[in-house]
Amino acid sequence: MDDSLRLFYRTIGEGPQTLLIPVAAYLEEALLPLASSNRRLVFYDLRARGRSESGDRSVIGLDRQVADVEALRRALGIDSMAIIGWSGPGMEMAVYAMRHPERVTRLVQVAPVAARDEPHNPRAYEIRAERTDSAALAELRARRDAGEFADDPAAHCRALWEVIGPVNFADPRRMAEVPDVCRYPNEYPDSLNLVFGPLLESFQGYDWREEIAELDVPRLVIHGLADAFPVEGSREWVPPGSDARLLVIEDAGHFPFLERPLVFFPAVEAFLRGEWPEGAEAPPQ
Repeated sequence: MDDSLRLFYRTIGEGPQTLLIPVAAYLEEALLPLASSNRRLVFYDLRARGRSESGDRSVIGLDRQVADVEALRRALGIDSMAIIGWSGPGMEMAVYAMRHPERVTRLVQVAPVAARDEPHNPRAYEIRAERTDSAALAELRARRDAGEFADDPAAHCRALWEVIGPVNFADPRRMAEVPDVCRYPNEYPDSLNLVFGPLLESFQGYDWREEIAELDVPRLVIHGLADAFPVEGSREWVPPGSDARLLVIEDAGHFPFLERPLVFFPAVEAFLRGEWPEGAEAPPQ
């Protein structure tokens, strides 16, 4: 990166199509089915996440995240690429595409943060709180405050996931398929708090509806109907006249690639081939 911080990345394959996938710590195993003889996958971890270096977390923000994508693209000699952005990067990669449309051939936004902050994100936080076992969370906080995890932050990370993880799934039994990201100190709760503070502050109150309507890059937005993030927020990523479609997947939450792989992967493959997948909703007239 231009500030000498090192990002973890891994490339798989040598095909003519390059597919960039941030949040490798979560997605490297889950999205391997997208590998093919015609495609190079480039997984990477955002700064201060997963296996990347943390550096000065106070500089983290939306502009920094977008600049990191561009620096990584240049360093790997990629002229243009398709991108999959999941969760927060579902929004951040759209911003990259808006700023560097000539570098993005196609964009998949999976369970993305909404196209505007208000009212969707506050409602998502409310839904997550409503779904969380408040008694179990209070008990875990008491154990933490009593010093139980002082010498084992990874155990605290795993215990917290057991409490808050179920809100992300239509079927919480699929939680077992999520990689153990608590192997990485960057994913400990205290570390993440230092990341999300400046990051969320950098785009508080955002609204991308006008800019995204003018983006001339094909986009597929995938939303699990059981996600805590309201589907209305994903629909606003597909405004009238845009070159985009919305695929709503039932019986799936924030991890549709784990809960409904037989729907998710054929849809993404079709889109990466230049087709709209079956069931994808066109923009409103």
